[in-house]
Amino acid sequence: MDGVFRMLRRVFALFAATALMATGLFAASAALEQRQLADQLIRLHVRANSDSQADQSLKLAVRDGILKQVTELTAACTSPAQAAAVLSEHLSALQAAAEEVLRQEGCNASVSVRLGQEEFPRRDYETFSLPAGRYTSLSVAIGAGVGHNWWCVAFPALCLPATTDEMEQAAAAAGFSQEQTDLLTGQQTTVELKFRALELLQQLKQWLKSL
Repeated sequence: MDGVFRMLRRVFALFAATALMATGLFAASAALEQRQLADQLIRLHVRANSDSQADQSLKLAVRDGILKQVTELTAACTSPAQAAAVLSEHLSALQAAAEEVLRQEGCNASVSVRLGQEEFPRRDYETFSLPAGRYTSLSVAIGAGVGHNWWCVAFPALCLPATTDEMEQAAAAAGFSQEQTDLLTGQQTTVELKFRALELLQQLKQWLKSL
């Protein structure tokens, strides 16, 4: 009986190792595709002062003001690098614009604005999705910046189009490949499976440790 049990353990371990290798290949491919996609984007990350209803409403008002300013500033930009350079030059102006929105709403909170690298979770929007990973981010913190976040894309202006067709047109204008556009709009099933493989990989690693 012990021999049968040991054999079954070996079979399961072999199966798990094979699955782990296959999942690892999917995960590596997914990570590469996420990195290539991230290189085409500048995310927008707005953090509210707190989770109070008033502060969350102010967050959305600041979001709208920032998106308007960013869209105007980057209208002539043809690449994320060019957009990042423009935004870097106008961080003070963006901060002032956000604070002006708050003043108009009767709030005297300060705003900090920076451009850098941030880790983002997977995010599903109305017309597109973005995989988890590290992205260049325009980060806006209102006051203490401890309230719920709002994430989207500052460049290209993917958060403004109301339909999938408009989003695809915006992505194409920004130089996205058809594969990247399909990934954004969820029309590439194999890529979706690869990103799910990232989660499965972690589960398999934990299971092997328990053998």
